[in-house]
Amino acid sequence: MSTQFDPDGRGPSRLRLLLTGIGFALVLTVAAGTMIANSRGTFRSTVPVTAEMANVGDGLPPKSDVKFQGVRVGLVTAVTPAAGAEMNDVRIELDPHFAQSIPRTVTARVVPSNVFAVPSVQLVYNGAGPAVTAGSHITQDRSLATVRLQTSLDQLHRILAAVGREDADTAVGMLTTLARATEGRGSAVENAGAQLREIVTQLRQVVSVQEAPSTLDSLSAAIHEIRTATPDLLDALNHSIVPMQTLAQERAKLTALLSGGLRTFGTVGDALDHNTDRLIDITTNISPALGAFGDGAAHFPQISASVTRLNTLFNELWNPGTQLITPKVIVQLTPNRQYTTADCPRYGALAGPNCGNPDTPAPIGSLPSSLDPRNFDPPSSLAPAIGPVGSPQEQQQIADILGGKPNAAADILFGPLARGTSVTVVPDPNGGGR
Repeated sequence: MSTQFDPDGRGPSRLRLLLTGIGFALVLTVAAGTMIANSRGTFRSTVPVTAEMANVGDGLPPKSDVKFQGVRVGLVTAVTPAAGAEMNDVRIELDPHFAQSIPRTVTARVVPSNVFAVPSVQLVYNGAGPAVTAGSHITQDRSLATVRLQTSLDQLHRILAAVGREDADTAVGMLTTLARATEGRGSAVENAGAQLREIVTQLRQVVSVQEAPSTLDSLSAAIHEIRTATPDLLDALNHSIVPMQTLAQERAKLTALLSGGLRTFGTVGDALDHNTDRLIDITTNISPALGAFGDGAAHFPQISASVTRLNTLFNELWNPGTQLITPKVIVQLTPNRQYTTADCPRYGALAGPNCGNPDTPAPIGSLPSSLDPRNFDPPSSLAPAIGPVGSPQEQQQIADILGGKPNAAADILFGPLARGTSVTVVPDPNGGGR
C-alpha cells in the first residue's frame, strides 16, 4: 500500500509509522524528563541542612555553590527571606560523601566565588565535632575576619555603585567627572592624598587589623563590662543612700564638728607659734635624757625582767580581800646550823687553836622544871587562868575583846594584856559598838 512517504508501497504502513513516532516521542520525553530530574537532584541522595544567616549579600540564587575548605560539598536550593529582624533561612543540600567529614561546629558566610562576584556559601571550620545530619542548623559566622570581609565587600559595592554610569545618554561617568575635577590640580590632590595617608595611619593605630584587640575593641569591652556591672553599681548606690541621708540630717552637727576642728587646729597653731622658743629649748634639753636612754638601752631587758619579777612578788603579797600587803616571812634571829671546823677563823697561814680538832657535838642543855611554862602555877590573887599561851581559852578571850577571830598580831598584842586580868564586855554608852 502506497503512502505519501513511500509511493511504491514497500515501506511501513501509516499506522506503523504513527506508532513508531509516538514511541520515539515518548522515549525523547522520558529521556528529557530524566535529565531534567537528574539536574535537579531528584535521583541523588542529599543531606538537607539549613543555614541561618542575617546577611546574604546581594542574594543567593538557587544552585549557588556551597564550599568547605575549598571543596564544593553541596548547593543552595532555596532562600527564605527574613521577616523583620529574624534570620534568613538558606536551605542547603550537601553531598552525603562530603557531609560525613563536615562537623556540626561549622559556621556559614557568603563570599564571592570568582572575579564576577558570583556569591557562594562558605562553611568555616571551628574545630572537631560530630558530623552534620539531615535537618541540622548552621549558624552565621561572626568571627572578626568575616565581619571585616563583609564590611569590605559592602564598601566596595558602594564604591562600584557610585562609579558606575547610568544608561541615560546625558549622564557623565564618575571617572570622567573625577578627571575633570582634578584636571590641573595635581599639587592639591597630592597634598590631600598625603593628609589622607596621615589620617589612615593614625586610624590604624586605633583600629587594629591584627588578632590583638584594638583601642576601639578595648573601649567596647570596657563599656560591656560597665553594663554588666551596672546592677552591682546600682546596689552600691542604693546602700550609699542611707549614709547620705544621715549626713544630710546631721549636716548642722557635721558643720559644727568641722568648725570646732578648724578652731582647734587654729588654737594649736597659735600655741605652737607663740611657744616656738620653748619647744626648741625642750628639744635641746631633752637630748641628753634621750642620749642617756640610748646609752642604757642594753639594760632595758634587765629592767623589764626585774619589773616583771617585782610585779609577780607584789601579786603574791597583795591580799585582794583586805586590800593590804600581807607578806609571809620567816624571821630567824639565830643561825640555823652549828659551827663546825670549817667555820674556824683563819688569817693566811694562821688558824685558831681548835681548827685542827674534830667536831664535837654540843651538849644538850636541860631546862629547869620551874622555868617550863607548862608547870607555871599562877597566884591565887590573879584573875582566873585563861590557859597556856595560844590556848583556845586565850583565843576566845581575845575574840571577845576584839569582836572577831584574832590573828597572830592580836595574839602578840592582846595576849599579855588579857593574861592575869578579868575582862568584861559592856555596850558603848555613846550608842556605838562594844
